[in-house]
Amino acid sequence: MIYAIPCRDNQLSNHFSKAPAFLLIDSDNQQRQLIHIPETLDEGEKHCGKKSVRLNLLQQHQVQAIVVKNIGQAMLSTLFKMGMKVFAYPQRCPLDALDLSQLQEVTDMSYARPSPNKTSHSCCHVKSACTSSVSATKLNPRTLDKLQRIFNIHR
Repeated sequence: MIYAIPCRDNQLSNHFSKAPAFLLIDSDNQQRQLIHIPETLDEGEKHCGKKSVRLNLLQQHQVQAIVVKNIGQAMLSTLFKMGMKVFAYPQRCPLDALDLSQLQEVTDMSYARPSPNKTSHSCCHVKSACTSSVSATKLNPRTLDKLQRIFNIHR
């Protein structure tokens, strides 16, 4: 299986959608490859274009699993729809000491963080990368997330 880990300066990036590179690890042969995410040229694609570039890059490299520290609801939902496995990165673990067999799989949306900016994105021509059920409500995404956790509601 090929895993992708979002990286910044050869270290784990705190957020999947903001990482400038991915470290790819092939679990069969332990081969590692750092791939940089190309910048989009069109300023109108500032948010969504970068996300679609990431998703296309993952597909081109036949990535089957993502290892993340933080990820937004819309992106996690998109990865699930693409059939990607998602794993939580262990705390305080350097990249060179990561043991893929010890990763905990993320299986539901409660791991994701709501995006306070998600309701303002109108640039999306890649609907799967930017649509979210959070944007269908008038509640602030953070308020909605807190209510879901209080009442133990899973989407």
